[in-house]
Amino acid sequence: MTRFQERLHGVIPALLTPLTADLAVDGPAMRRLARRVLDAGCHGYVLLGTTGEFAAINDDQRAVAIRAGVEEAAGEVPVIVACGQPCVERTHQQAVQAGDLGADGLLVNPPFYFPMSNDEVVRYFEDLVAASPVPVLLYNIPGMTKVSVDAATLLRLRDVGVQGTKDSSGSPQNLLDYLDAMRGDDFRVIVGGDATLLHALNSGASGTTGPAPNVAPQLVCAIYNAWCDGDLAGAAAAQNRQHAFLRELSGASPFMQATAKGVLSRLGIMEPWVAPPKTSLDDAAIDAAFKAVREFLPEFEPAAVGV
Repeated sequence: MTRFQERLHGVIPALLTPLTADLAVDGPAMRRLARRVLDAGCHGYVLLGTTGEFAAINDDQRAVAIRAGVEEAAGEVPVIVACGQPCVERTHQQAVQAGDLGADGLLVNPPFYFPMSNDEVVRYFEDLVAASPVPVLLYNIPGMTKVSVDAATLLRLRDVGVQGTKDSSGSPQNLLDYLDAMRGDDFRVIVGGDATLLHALNSGASGTTGPAPNVAPQLVCAIYNAWCDGDLAGAAAAQNRQHAFLRELSGASPFMQATAKGVLSRLGIMEPWVAPPKTSLDDAAIDAAFKAVREFLPEFEPAAVGV
């Protein structure tokens, strides 16, 4: 097992990318957000992924986000940078940049737009592993890429040097197929999101990478920590509370990033702006979202203040 694989476990939030009103990456806000999840006990984080609006962030702003995330972690936890463009050369350039700026690993989706065969996926990742200065993880998110990597292909990807995967297929069957294929192997399988984290952990997943911990990191950590302690009843109760939180968080906007940024703006962590063409929430919608989730926030959660 590599050192990177040893560190790849637990709650690894996919961080938002804080933006200023002129749509520049806000480095100090990125550090505040990273510190928020670290102080809650998270085990690493992903920068510039789907939650981080990577497709809408200008290339010249990526370094701002990466530097801020790496500096705040200061080696305490692994920092994973997402990349993956239809252009192979551009993806390789992003991989090298991430490594040069101190990232510990990459989370890479297959190129989107054109359909790809599994043979093409394997060749793509083999070339990327050779070009990257840091370890590579597969980001399986067929709903966005239209490229679905099957379980048998994971074995081939492992053999060309890929060290794990985040499965954001949304399919429990696919996750179980992945886990069965890699059972007993050092290859890491992380589930995308935490709506069914307890089931994923019981089935052999190493952890979770998703957006919800940006807003209420302690809720997901409670699931993982109780599970690690063997307290399955406590883990189930924590999973149920997380479900209630996700229900409220999803109610304000179909674009979760807008809701999360709006809520965090009320806490002084970042401004509420999302990158176009998506739409930021207005003040009334932010107020409604904040009211809906307030009881779940670590600053206001009853368990956190002893009431």
